[in-house]
Amino acid sequence: MALALEDILLVLLHQRPATAFDLHARHQRTFGGQHTVDLGRVLAAVNRLRRTGHLVEDRSAPASTRTANRTLLTLTEAGRQRQKARLINVEAGSTPEDILAQGLLALDAAEQADFDEFVFRALALMRLRQGRRAAERPSPAEAARVAFDQEVTRAMVVWLHQLPAQRTALHRPAT
Repeated sequence: MALALEDILLVLLHQRPATAFDLHARHQRTFGGQHTVDLGRVLAAVNRLRRTGHLVEDRSAPASTRTANRTLLTLTEAGRQRQKARLINVEAGSTPEDILAQGLLALDAAEQADFDEFVFRALALMRLRQGRRAAERPSPAEAARVAFDQEVTRAMVVWLHQLPAQRTALHRPAT
């Protein structure tokens, strides 16, 4: 199951309050140019999250004098619960792309315990997939697809094993 834009924005808000423009920029930094999201989609997602009670707007203080018309967005308790659940839950139908997106978000935004839980669950799912074998003799095209899927799964397992060291390096204080 692909991460919804709303879930991504909730995770990106975990670190600190931000404007919709800041969230748009954080999304770009996290996912790069291949997964560009239009600012209009971000604003629409923010409005949906506000209506559902997952975030609130703080109109009392502008983010800066330059951005006086932009309001800061903050997670509500319901928003925190939803973002934590979305960070650590790895669904059985998750694709490697879904796990990559969750991993990139967890790398920056998750508390250590949530990050560890995500890595544990993602590795368990990938190892389960590695253990599956086809019972019937597949066609050449099916065999090639299965081989490709196995290589992607193997690469995902390696990446997940390396992720904690990358997080440690990111969070190490500069000397």
